[in-house]
Amino acid sequence: ANFIYSKVTALRKLQSIGGKADFRTSLVTDLGELQRIGGDAIFRESLITNLGKLQKIGGDANFEGSLITTLGVLQSIGGNADFRDSQITYLGELQKIGRDAYFRGSKITALGKLRSIGRKAVFIDSKVTDLGELQSIGGDALFTDSQITVLGKLESIGGDAYLGYSQITDLGNLQKISGDAYFNGSLIEDLGMLQSIGGNANFIDSQITDLGMLQTIGGDANFRGSLITNLGKLQKIG
Repeated sequence: ANFIYSKVTALRKLQSIGGKADFRTSLVTDLGELQRIGGDAIFRESLITNLGKLQKIGGDANFEGSLITTLGVLQSIGGNADFRDSQITYLGELQKIGRDAYFRGSKITALGKLRSIGRKAVFIDSKVTDLGELQSIGGDALFTDSQITVLGKLESIGGDAYLGYSQITDLGNLQKISGDAYFNGSLIEDLGMLQSIGGNANFIDSQITDLGMLQTIGGDANFRGSLITNLGKLQKIG
């Protein structure tokens, strides 16, 4: 459904759009009874401020530069979620993002009920401080230059973890990093519950002194300039 430059202002009783919904430069301000968008949803450059009864977006959700402030009852986004430079402050009932999530330049400070991000999560230059209920990131996690200090309930990162030059001091419940782990220049002192790193581990110039529960590093390990004196429970490198 393409509403670009249309005269439609309200969707009234429309409950479902099976494919893409493009609201850019449209006059639509009210989504009415709309509960589902099967494809991509583009809210950038639109007049929409409220998602109303919308519960599901099957494809990408583009909120970049939009006027929307809360996601309301929206529970899932099947594709990418782009919150860059948006006015959104509250994720509402959102529990799942199927692919990448971009928070750079957004006003979001807490992820609330969000439990999973399917692929990459970019927190660089974001205002996010609280990961809320987030338990898994399926791809790379970029925390460099973010305001996050504690990873909380996050248990797994499916790609690379960029923890260096961040404010993070506590890995919380994190148990697994499937890709490379970058601790260079980080403030972390203890790896806590982390048990495995699937790729390379970079400890160059880190503050880490205790490897905690870490048992395996799948790739190379670089300890140059680190404060680590004891490998603890580590059983395997490479």
